[in-house]
Amino acid sequence: MSGVKLINFLVVLLMVGVLILLGDLYLTNYDLFNRQVVLYGDRHMKVWAFVLVAVCIGFLVNLIYNSVMAVRGLVTGLNASAATRVGKRVSNHMAEARELMSHGLYAEAKGVLDAVLEERADHQGANILLGEVLLKTGDTDGAVKHLEAWCLARPDNLEARYLLAEALLANRNSDAATAVLKKIAADKPKQALRAWRRLRALHMDAQRWEEALEAHRKLNQHFSGEMGTGEKAQGSALLYQVGLAKVEADQYKEAIQAFQQVLKDDPGFLPAQLSLGRCMVLQDQEQQGVEIWLEGFRKSGEGAFLQEIEDYFIQLGRPDDGLAVLERVAASSEHATTAKFFLGKMLYRLEILDRALDQFQEVRSQVVFSPILFFFMAKIHARRGRNDQAMNEYRQLLRNLGVLKLRFECSVCGHRSADYVDRCEGCASWNSVHFMFKESDLPEMPRPTETGSWMAMA
Repeated sequence: MSGVKLINFLVVLLMVGVLILLGDLYLTNYDLFNRQVVLYGDRHMKVWAFVLVAVCIGFLVNLIYNSVMAVRGLVTGLNASAATRVGKRVSNHMAEARELMSHGLYAEAKGVLDAVLEERADHQGANILLGEVLLKTGDTDGAVKHLEAWCLARPDNLEARYLLAEALLANRNSDAATAVLKKIAADKPKQALRAWRRLRALHMDAQRWEEALEAHRKLNQHFSGEMGTGEKAQGSALLYQVGLAKVEADQYKEAIQAFQQVLKDDPGFLPAQLSLGRCMVLQDQEQQGVEIWLEGFRKSGEGAFLQEIEDYFIQLGRPDDGLAVLERVAASSEHATTAKFFLGKMLYRLEILDRALDQFQEVRSQVVFSPILFFFMAKIHARRGRNDQAMNEYRQLLRNLGVLKLRFECSVCGHRSADYVDRCEGCASWNSVHFMFKESDLPEMPRPTETGSWMAMA
């Protein structure tokens, strides 16, 4: 408006100047201004009249222009004022809807959002919140329809597309949800971190391991900086699951390649080492398979490899071969204590009890915690009739297990403690710790009919 006023002032100033100039010109050029000007045909007009008409027309045009601009400014101001009032009203309604949702009043929040959308059908926040409310109230069909329509109208609204994927999942349409997430990843590759993570989770839930691995590789390729060490390590686990799926499909060559790649990426991934040995054995390459298990034990000292060897030879009906392998390991491995224990355990399984006891006694002084060791020794002494020695081993077993110390248990998480606490140290649940003493759930016995001499006196 200040610009219009300035223009008006300048125009008036110009007109005054023009009039002064014209007055001076008229006086000094009187004869000239009184001459006749031919307009058209036989129409004539004096010069001074012609100039006056031109000035009046200019003034009139300026007056009309200023009037139009003033009316336009007034209308714009009224519209802006109305828009401001509507904006404030919508903002208040949105705050009210969020407050209702925070208190679980979704039906009431839906009514507020419907009112907002009646005024502003294109309000982005209200449309997304309405989709959330429909999901919370269990109206998955309504949520899907609403969000599909909104995403069609606003294809660049990523938040709505993510919410649509969740609505489709809630509606048990995982294929459509997967398609939505893939479309997000294709359309917005630089903003697809959530999409690839959700796709990976969906494929993992459905045990589509190859697809999950592909999604993980996309994440690692495009969003490596946003991934922590633990998340990156999932790649080895997913590749391991791909290998297991290949084993189930009898595709041992592909499975071996998968397990070898896992071990190349993560040499400490023990399940892959175990499974690689099994694949070799299943392909009639027993020597290579056993050597892979032994190599795993040499590197890690993990007893699972020796357990695998023990089970394999016993199930195959060749326990002597298994004993020979374990004896060789017990005699040469730097993890001799663990190797001797497993040798003793295999001897126990084969009822070679005296040799088993010798192995257990060799390792006993070097063992800090192993209830099963004392259990085996107690069983051997009991079977040999050495009851006092058996009782000593059972006492050591109980001390290892802490049965006499851990007397209270949380009914929520199972955490055990020596003393009663009002709040569980494991899961922080209140009033969940109870003494570890449970009566049997025997049905209540019917009360017998009362008989006796005193009945006759009643």
